[in-house]
Amino acid sequence: MEVLDAQRQVEEILTLKEQWHGDTIEVKTPALFSRLQKVTNNSAKTGRLEVKKCLMIHVKCWHIYPEELKDLLLEIEFPLEYPSETTCRLRALHASDLHLEYKSCTKTITNYVESMCGFECVESVMDWIAENKDSCLIESENENDSLLVGNDREGKVQCFILRYNHLLSGREHKKEKSMLDVAKKSKLQGGLLWGSPGVVIVVPPSTFEDANEYASDCRTIGKRPDGVEEVWLRLDCAEEAGLGGLAQQKRGGKLRELDTATLRIACDDENVLRMVLGVH
Repeated sequence: MEVLDAQRQVEEILTLKEQWHGDTIEVKTPALFSRLQKVTNNSAKTGRLEVKKCLMIHVKCWHIYPEELKDLLLEIEFPLEYPSETTCRLRALHASDLHLEYKSCTKTITNYVESMCGFECVESVMDWIAENKDSCLIESENENDSLLVGNDREGKVQCFILRYNHLLSGREHKKEKSMLDVAKKSKLQGGLLWGSPGVVIVVPPSTFEDANEYASDCRTIGKRPDGVEEVWLRLDCAEEAGLGGLAQQKRGGKLRELDTATLRIACDDENVLRMVLGVH
């Protein structure tokens, strides 16, 4: 991580916290934030820092707009190359259930900040929220249908999908090998589908936080997932596909290497399979 990027990230967060008082801006990586504050105060504006994780903040929008946005929380992550070479990553989440996402809102804001590479963009995001607070949480009919389907959870387990442009099998592919090593070291439960797209599916007892941390580790390795998406799978189908649990223990803690047929067993539904693969 470039020292200048670290300084700019710290300054942006401090400015936001000064602008929005109280705990409207919550730093979710406090140890890293404190470290970067100390390092950047004592460093020149050139050089690199050994940093593996990314800073993350939560913006509690209901503090600012208690009527219009009483259930909106913005999760904003600062990539290591932000702001010099990329924009921030964000998700619009239900404050009442952080595992549920306002997908239209996430997509719209993400598209909005795409052209802001090289600039701090969170203040611009907040300006956009202010201008669109009355309409930004209106989801499309398809997304509402998807949410209703997702609420039918009896006999299902909450899993998380990390989708990559491609994942290549073989020891000669060092980034993918590092991904497997990190997953085993962190005791991540789930499976991996080689190919294009490549998919990692994270299953209980691993959590959203585990999946999100693994995604951050992968970005450090040089393999960038599209994000972390929630999916609910039938427990018996996940077990039949050998995902997690005793089956993973027998493999020495390694992720289950999947083929499409095995992934289809885990999904038990063509629509779920298409969603996991990112096929629309």
